[in-house]
Amino acid sequence: MFTEGGRHLNSFAGECFRFIGAMLFSVGLVFTSSHAETLRVAAGGVPPSLGNPYTATALPATELWLAMFDGLTRLDWRGGPLPGLAVSWDNPTALTWRFTLRDNMTFHNGRAVTAESIAKVFSFLLSDDAASFLVARELTNIADVVAADPLTVQFNLRAPDAILPKRLSLVMIIDLDSWKERGVDKFTIAPVGSGPYRLVDWGPGNTAVRLAAFTESWRPPVGYAELEYRVVGNKTSRLQALYSGQVDVATGLSEDDVGVVEANGYIPYVTATTQIKSIALPNVRDGNHPLKDQRVRQALNYAVDKQAIADVILGGWVDVASQGAVSGISGYNPDLKPYPYDPERARGLLADAGYAEGFDMDIEFVATLTPLDPVIFQKVAQDLNKVGVRTSVRRIPFSDYLRKYVPNQWGDVDAFGLFWNSATFQDAIRPFEYFSCFRVNPFFCDEDVTADIRAVQVMADPVTREAKMQAIMAEFHTLAPAIWITNSAYVNATRRGISDYRMGPSGIAFEELKPETKG
Repeated sequence: MFTEGGRHLNSFAGECFRFIGAMLFSVGLVFTSSHAETLRVAAGGVPPSLGNPYTATALPATELWLAMFDGLTRLDWRGGPLPGLAVSWDNPTALTWRFTLRDNMTFHNGRAVTAESIAKVFSFLLSDDAASFLVARELTNIADVVAADPLTVQFNLRAPDAILPKRLSLVMIIDLDSWKERGVDKFTIAPVGSGPYRLVDWGPGNTAVRLAAFTESWRPPVGYAELEYRVVGNKTSRLQALYSGQVDVATGLSEDDVGVVEANGYIPYVTATTQIKSIALPNVRDGNHPLKDQRVRQALNYAVDKQAIADVILGGWVDVASQGAVSGISGYNPDLKPYPYDPERARGLLADAGYAEGFDMDIEFVATLTPLDPVIFQKVAQDLNKVGVRTSVRRIPFSDYLRKYVPNQWGDVDAFGLFWNSATFQDAIRPFEYFSCFRVNPFFCDEDVTADIRAVQVMADPVTREAKMQAIMAEFHTLAPAIWITNSAYVNATRRGISDYRMGPSGIAFEELKPETKG
């Protein structure tokens, strides 16, 4: 159905196009070596904070940052942590982690990347000066960070953290001296990292980013000396740019583009993610709200035909979600099954809860990974209406969504779209915390499951921790704090003649792409 690494689909049409492409390539009619100089990418945008990598933790911002910066560790789908600037790490005591660095690493400006320069970055992120940065909020359990020797960074914690190596993959290492010398505003315009590409300029209006290969990186580009990252506002225009030869890669497409891309002779890549599309069903409400009743929340799960969403709307590229994680993620419980599509059972549960005549429900959402999100939410509304839950759905800008989500002030809105996002750490602990009393302003709170999450947060033994994580997922399955729909997928496309495509949780590994060669 799909592949975790984003390899292109294996269909009859695809095999035909590959055969034709290979024949053309063999007689020299496909892309010449001149394409090896610059890789041109059409993307939906650049990070709003430009070269400040501490303001976001997910795509699309992380894709460009991944080209410019390195973390101590990296993540792959359902795997990791993998080595980054650090080649190994250990946990000698419950409150201590030590990371051993690669030798002879340098920033883009020639300064050495050392344990001391990395420790200074973390000390800054733990200071009041960085308190407003999203990444800094992930580090509150760290007491301090010191350079034990030139190639060893030591983290001293306030409480045990079994997934610290995964957590540190969020932190891109910058040349903090440059940040302090020039100030944050000037640094974001001319950032200094150690990644495989260094920034040349952001282009007019920050819409035509140019980067040059940094050959001294520990992961230097193998195929392209320059990277052009062009902002093209909508996916139709990105596809046209690909078809017309203006770009080599188009990102941010949707599942319904796959067949068309392939039919036009280009290569679509569908990368299954570890994010679960869901609709949050808050139980922290005033008065006698229907969603405070577990039976109602379960009924809503039975009422939605998720298989139709997966197969018809999303073209069979995703799977129906059985829970808030996918196989391979810590916390995934293989014994749990999806809520089946059962409208009669939904009506029965609603009647048992005292809502035989149904009720009104408003849902708000933000279209995120795919332009098909509005279609998905309309399908959810249709199915809920069939069991008497009179549902309206409304798409809102991300800024409005964030303004409501952070303080949990939704007004008359009953439910809202929200990922069970295990992608950040490839671990279910983060969505567990989202759907619990841990939040400053929780929208869903169950004291028993919160106590279990609190216990698992400090478990160091991986076997014991995994068993507890799976037990928590089973609790959530019964509590039904969300309508789990499907996992998600990223859809991109390239012209022919580009090999070694790989997309990880943070974006495409541009440094690994290379032009195919004759023979």
